[in-house]
Amino acid sequence: MKKLLIVLLFAIATTSNAQISKMLGLWNTFDDKTGDMASCVQITENNGTYSCVVLNMYKKNADGTYAIAEPPYEKGYEHVVGSQLFIDMQEHKGQLKGKVYDPESGKTYFGKVTYKAKTDELVLRGSLDKAGLLGRSQTWKRKK
Repeated sequence: MKKLLIVLLFAIATTSNAQISKMLGLWNTFDDKTGDMASCVQITENNGTYSCVVLNMYKKNADGTYAIAEPPYEKGYEHVVGSQLFIDMQEHKGQLKGKVYDPESGKTYFGKVTYKAKTDELVLRGSLDKAGLLGRSQTWKRKK
């Protein structure tokens, strides 16, 4: 019985770490209102703390394709590229938890990031309360 419990705990721990490691890399974010691709972000890890920085913004072309937006950016978006989105994000039971910065509003919220293995997507939940009840979620897709 003891051996079974140890094996189960080890399996849960390694699955959790595998999920977290799949969060690292490049992700495309999407505009909440239009659904258009908005930016490319990069998630990295350093000594158990996870960072997410905005690498570039996208603009939608007339033919529906996307291109990297070059400065000067649209009004209100000048400061977004280079913004650090995660603050003190750390792994907690297969998720990342900490604070998340919204460069559009300039506000910081409680944040939680969950990896969806079936679709290879991240769900970022920003909320006013630590429990995550009062907030909104965004789905990010891996950059290909």
